[in-house]
Amino acid sequence: MRVVVVPASGKTATAAIRSLLDQTSSQDAPPIEIQAVYRNTAKAPPEFTSKSNIEVLKGDITDASSLDFTSADAVITLTPSVYDARDIVKYAETVSENVKAAVERAGTVKHLVLVSSMGAHLSEGVGEIKTCWAAERAFSRTNIPRITFVRCSYFMENWTMDLSTLKGAEPFFFSTVTPLDYKMPMVAVRDIGRTLANQVLTREQNSRSPHIFELHGPVNYSPLDVQAAFSKALGRDVAIKPIEKDQLEGFFSQVFPPAIVGAWVEMTTCFLPGGPALENLPPEEERGFVRGTVGLDEAIAEAVRAAQ
Repeated sequence: MRVVVVPASGKTATAAIRSLLDQTSSQDAPPIEIQAVYRNTAKAPPEFTSKSNIEVLKGDITDASSLDFTSADAVITLTPSVYDARDIVKYAETVSENVKAAVERAGTVKHLVLVSSMGAHLSEGVGEIKTCWAAERAFSRTNIPRITFVRCSYFMENWTMDLSTLKGAEPFFFSTVTPLDYKMPMVAVRDIGRTLANQVLTREQNSRSPHIFELHGPVNYSPLDVQAAFSKALGRDVAIKPIEKDQLEGFFSQVFPPAIVGAWVEMTTCFLPGGPALENLPPEEERGFVRGTVGLDEAIAEAVRAAQ
């Protein structure tokens, strides 16, 4: 079986490739060949380039002519976030159509798996997640037998994007999620990677295509749970500095260009109490729903160890 991961850079794609490799180590698993597509092949880690069943290919999802999925059986893809002033929805539409065209041009791909997000069923009110809505809309028209959209909940690793504030004498972290006792679905990148790998390798056919399901962690967590996880990982007390709703614009303005600040504010608030991403959803038993196994303590501890 040949699986393309495109683009292969980033934590989520890396986790998917690692999970595919783990599957190949099983005696019962069929042989798997992985084609990892990088815009800059120098970014492929040695743990991948040293493997005989991984082929590192140069390709850019913004350039349709650079994508060649010949002989691929399955494709795992995602829409990377962009942090400049470009139209994020138009960007998502363009790169999704490029990957879709490469899939159909290959003529051999039987299954496409897209990393998406909770809230992707909405075209408004969800900020940056509109890119997932655009990607789903494009890929839903792909002329292949099976299409799967994995709508991930809030990444646990989002809390570890900037660990510099934990290194001082009085360690702390910012929380754009408020109130601090608000529990919400979160999932670890390792669980996402494992789920993506399982999807492309399963022989089970779903009655609907696209097959859509949400991916959550073992339980829901709050910022207070994150605080406890950081304190446990560091072995000392860690404080939280909450960023309230009316402070989000100023907070994100310190990080992002003005053109996309609004999208990040909207994405953040859509997951807060009363936000559209988590409201008015069908009951869990009536919608596709999967829970991972990696807990918050484990995900935070891994990130802290990696940063030390």
